[in-house]
Amino acid sequence: MKALTVQQPWAWAIMHGGKTIENRTQLWKYRGPLAIHAGMRYSDRGMDSPLVQKAATGRTGFGCWDSGIVTPPAWTTCAAILGTVELVDVHPDAGCCRPWGESAYVEHGGHERRQIVHLVLENARPLAEPIPCTGALGLWTPPADIIAQLEREGRP
Repeated sequence: MKALTVQQPWAWAIMHGGKTIENRTQLWKYRGPLAIHAGMRYSDRGMDSPLVQKAATGRTGFGCWDSGIVTPPAWTTCAAILGTVELVDVHPDAGCCRPWGESAYVEHGGHERRQIVHLVLENARPLAEPIPCTGALGLWTPPADIIAQLEREGRP
């Protein structure tokens, strides 16, 4: 099993908000189970996203949108695995995968536009309780004890 660290609120949106596309800049050969890890940073762009706001509005148990801030536990959890998904495809953007798929974005604080690769995610299975874990950049392998815990909870 592999894992992917995703900034909040995007990690929440993958597990609870119907986000089926993760936008990255690197093509990967890996397909299969993928643990979604909420990183330590919040994305301002994610907090301002109308898609995330729409997904959060009216979600029972996940709070409501109030003055631009949602504060349910799944939204505010950082440095933990929130659940698993299946990574079923990875392809360059071709104007596809809307509304979550993007075509390009500007790197943090820069002006360089990077081409986007879409990670196609299916079958989101959130954990009842997040598993604290240190993340990493790119596609990474969780520690053996974390993989064993996910397997015990029926998350291959």
